[in-house]
Amino acid sequence: MRKVLMFFVLVIFCTLQAAMGQAVEEWVVQLHEPHMYNDMPYRLMKPLNFDSKKKYPLIVSLHGGGGRGSDNLKQLRDWNEVLADEERRADYPTYVLAPQSEGRWDSTHLQKIKDIINDLPAVDKNRIYLLGHSMGAGGTYTFIRTDPDYFAAAAPSAGGGFRNFSGAPAVVKDLPIWTFHGDQDKVVPIEGDQKLFAEMQKIGGNMKFTTWVGDGHGVAPKMIAGGENGNTRLSSDQCDPEPVFMKWLFAQKRTPAWVKLHEPHMYNDMPYRLMKPINFNPRRRYPVIVSLHGGGGRGSDNLRQLRNWNELLADEQTRTDYPSYVLAPQASEMWNLTHLQNIKDIIKELPSVNVNRIYILGHSMGGEGTYRIIQSDPEYFAAAAPSAGGGLPRNEEFIDASIIKDIPIWAFHGDQDGVCPIERDQKVFAEMQKNGGNMKFTTWMGDGHGVAPKMITGSDNGITQMSSNRCDPEPVFLKWLLAQKLTKRRR
Repeated sequence: MRKVLMFFVLVIFCTLQAAMGQAVEEWVVQLHEPHMYNDMPYRLMKPLNFDSKKKYPLIVSLHGGGGRGSDNLKQLRDWNEVLADEERRADYPTYVLAPQSEGRWDSTHLQKIKDIINDLPAVDKNRIYLLGHSMGAGGTYTFIRTDPDYFAAAAPSAGGGFRNFSGAPAVVKDLPIWTFHGDQDKVVPIEGDQKLFAEMQKIGGNMKFTTWVGDGHGVAPKMIAGGENGNTRLSSDQCDPEPVFMKWLFAQKRTPAWVKLHEPHMYNDMPYRLMKPINFNPRRRYPVIVSLHGGGGRGSDNLRQLRNWNELLADEQTRTDYPSYVLAPQASEMWNLTHLQNIKDIIKELPSVNVNRIYILGHSMGGEGTYRIIQSDPEYFAAAAPSAGGGLPRNEEFIDASIIKDIPIWAFHGDQDGVCPIERDQKVFAEMQKNGGNMKFTTWMGDGHGVAPKMITGSDNGITQMSSNRCDPEPVFLKWLLAQKLTKRRR
């Protein structure tokens, strides 16, 4: 009888050990500095050979039931030891943040984790990852359901899926998730994760699901190290098929919320993004801002054309103060008349557009494109704002001031621009002065080529000249821009 009792005690102990994970060695503990934030203990492992000039991803590691407590030690599990391997740290330099909880993970822990990350130096906010095992996997599901836009990817191991939240899969369907589970798990049975995967298949979600064939609950280290007994399925063609976990994890990047405001579209093989006016009301008429990217935005991915000035235009307060469509087309070559016609066609089909308040702006290649487009059709746009738009030194002179003299133009240029020198813009401004044109010209003193955001935000180092008394002297760019209207005389 005693032998039978001892056998059951041993079985229970082994099961608990599997659920808790294994204790780590002292060298792993030493790499993870102990800290405390708002009564939550946590350990932090910094990137190997940390360089404050770089940006690093961050992995949040959530312990299972065996890590619960307040000793700021037990939360370091066997998978933390795998992450702390020197060769792996050299291949994948990253922060690893390991908080400790006394109970189940909830939204309070998530907020504390965000606060900690916010104060860390050199963190790439678009590459924050979340992983956990057992109770930590349950916490992983809780966190991504609570805030699906915060993490770039998630990896729950033996987590059981979303419990009692039937709408959760739809909330996280576009978040890259790689779930792991042993098919013989008696602690957290695999059926919950299987059910979640089936739901993600139905809705075209972004979930990979690895089943460890023949394994039980203690499979957490395999998530990172891999294993030959893994069978991986993909829920849709959204999924990145990369088979190496760390390569997959570090390849994922969060789409910032401001980018998501710009809906992706295609017209006549031209990709474009469209941000609608905030609090759109179909009974109103809205202006349209056409945003032309520079050379760095060229391509067909329908993403690179969104530049730093687009982020500024997407600011909630800016959108509230200046409700407007923002149309950001993408070109694979220099801007031309075909692009202009596509832009016109798109705007023509938009609802509630004020056709007398269509504006165009761009930087570098986009600034040059702005000049070329308004010169091709000087009666379409209500105003134009080219930044660093005079063209490359090898380009021919192409701007005819006499054609565009009646269009309200506000040009911007850094006087130290070595890419698109300021002299051509200065020459255009001189011609506009002679012709009594409607052009404001801001020189950013001491600045080079990368001045596009200043067009929106303004700066103390700008000197603005006006070509004639026709110019609107309003000093705030967006106030000036949206005050311009296409007059009958120009149509």
